[in-house]
Amino acid sequence: MPGGEALVRNLLAGRRTMRAMRAVAPSLLYCPDSFGHPAAMPMLARGFGYDVAIALRGFGSSRSPTGDAFWWIGPDRERVLLYHFARSGYEAAANLPAEPEAARERWKVMREELVPRSTLGAVLAMNGADHHARQLRLDEAVAALVAAARPDEVRASSLGAFVADIARRAGAQKLPEISGELRDSYGFVWTLQGTFATRAHQKRWNARVERLLVRDAEPWVALAARGERRAAAREATRRRLVEAAWKSLLLCHPHDTLCGCSTDEVARAMDARLDEAKTQAAGIRRDALFDLIGHHEDDARERRAEWRPMVVVRNAAARPRGGVAILHLTSFLSDVKVGANASPGPVESAPRTTPAVAELAAVQLLSRAVEHELTESPRHYPDDDLVSVTEVAAWVPEIPPYGVRCFEHAKRQKKGEIPSPARVDGYTVTNGRIAVRVREDGRVSFDDIEGGRSIADLLAWESVVDLGDLYTPSPRGARFKPKFDGAKVVHRGPVRAAIDLWWKFRQGRERIDARVRLIVDANARWLRLHVNGQNTATDHRLRLHVATDVRDPLVVADAMFGPVERHQIVVTEAEARMEQPLPTAPLHRYVSLFGATQGASVFSDGLAEYEAPDEGGVLVTMVRSVGELSRGDLPERPGNAGWPTATPEAQCIGPFAAQLALLLHGPRTAAVVDEIERAADDILLPLCGATLRSALSRPDPTFGVELKGEGLAFSSAKQSEDGEWL
Repeated sequence: MPGGEALVRNLLAGRRTMRAMRAVAPSLLYCPDSFGHPAAMPMLARGFGYDVAIALRGFGSSRSPTGDAFWWIGPDRERVLLYHFARSGYEAAANLPAEPEAARERWKVMREELVPRSTLGAVLAMNGADHHARQLRLDEAVAALVAAARPDEVRASSLGAFVADIARRAGAQKLPEISGELRDSYGFVWTLQGTFATRAHQKRWNARVERLLVRDAEPWVALAARGERRAAAREATRRRLVEAAWKSLLLCHPHDTLCGCSTDEVARAMDARLDEAKTQAAGIRRDALFDLIGHHEDDARERRAEWRPMVVVRNAAARPRGGVAILHLTSFLSDVKVGANASPGPVESAPRTTPAVAELAAVQLLSRAVEHELTESPRHYPDDDLVSVTEVAAWVPEIPPYGVRCFEHAKRQKKGEIPSPARVDGYTVTNGRIAVRVREDGRVSFDDIEGGRSIADLLAWESVVDLGDLYTPSPRGARFKPKFDGAKVVHRGPVRAAIDLWWKFRQGRERIDARVRLIVDANARWLRLHVNGQNTATDHRLRLHVATDVRDPLVVADAMFGPVERHQIVVTEAEARMEQPLPTAPLHRYVSLFGATQGASVFSDGLAEYEAPDEGGVLVTMVRSVGELSRGDLPERPGNAGWPTATPEAQCIGPFAAQLALLLHGPRTAAVVDEIERAADDILLPLCGATLRSALSRPDPTFGVELKGEGLAFSSAKQSEDGEWL
């Protein structure tokens, strides 16, 4: 579920922690209880100099080679030695007996499980378990096991020593090779692939905060450090602030936390950490952007009469971009006096006109509000003003890659041509490249005008009873029948055109209200689908089906450091009795469906579960409402995967939201893959900006970092750990 860069930051944070303790971690990736593993794990291991990984879940089914040691090949052909635990996992030697007879019985059980599957002649038996304190009488218990095991040799050791031993042994042997994601341990141990929609709103929030840090905070900090040299102490402080923001986010990433299969108290703690990380990242980004454009808050605070409001537009992509940008324009209304002896300033009404911005061809009003705005300064109290905040869609000229460009507020808005403007005709929204039409009964049709393709019935809701737990869904038939409740045009163009569609779901006292906003931007080839709703239903799963015209597709889903092919896992009857495989899979930024002559991609801003049935659509889970941490009576997974505990907050009563998009494109070629990656940036990281009212001058545009060439996808830019390089 975390992005690849989050795992990199996790490993870097671990290194810093070990250095602070004057310790060195063993040279391996130890992740025995994660619910599956990404295909990029060998690449991550080798990047950090680790030769060995130890895992349990996600591997070991009848489709896997036998044994306990394998070469795991990464997407870049790097390989690591994978040591695979037996069914008893990371607690094979937990609670060892100290009495000789009991030790002999225990060794017999351990040996029968561990030794027959040993490939290298050495096995690892960990002395510990989840939720257990350290063993009593450890030395006596180990001595008893050593005696009981003869002539086999049992040795009290460490992870580091074991890794060194098996790495040496593996060098002389030809081991089976495996590759790709490890998401199939059916019949061996529980794979637990059902958590991707558990507490779905938290998955989405985590993905959005992670994207904010990786793509819209860290890069600006790194670029600011490469610009005008600041005092070394300040650079180090900024780096520490970035690390602190990451720590807040990484504390959400232990598997039982991010997977949502924990108590409500743990989920609440995660909410607080996500909020903290978001606030930290936004503040770090603001300060770094000020450094890049040369804005000094102390100076500006003392020269209020010289303020020249500027719209600061940033491009969080490693290529030049122009076009549609979402801007927040602020206009002064009145000064707010703060303090015991202060008298309030005059109250003015919000202006009815949209603020003008110089050099922009079109500025279209989206929404307006009145808010308080604080102009901060490190050495002064904030200046508080009442301001009008106008959200607009604007057509902006090209912004340099990872660059910033400032535009002055103006008295009148410039008029100019924009390519393929968006418009509304009745209940049809189009920009000449794509068109979406809403019929009276709520059915939606979508046309790719340039590609000559049509989808007659684009959207459908699926509502089912879910009697599962936080680990595993248990759908039990239809629940709500959606009722279309009308449509309304909300934006008419020319930069953004949109129609709202409303649905009601009713059964007794429980209800769901949902709105889908169909958005067509000027010159865009994709359709945005912004979902908002309110859930009051329990024991329920709600999914939105986005149809495509690609039948029996090859499914390729975005994952850590590159997309992966996904195929439905087919298990044996015996394996299914232990745990049934699910048709759903993890969703990062997008999932693509490819046919012989055409393809389609559905993008998500953070909801983490999709299903791609053979008929060619994509179902994205909006809400999954369940109220038990673990149940032992599920036909999909008999037995308790955790402690049976009530989790009423996991019913997810309250608001839900998603931002999806649909792009129709060609079959799977290098050019199409490049198009999908570029679209992901434009959809999830659009051009955006806001007014800086306290600007004293207009800065020159800044230029950041650029990737040139087809097929290159930007991952991140950050300062090195020592702050010396990018």
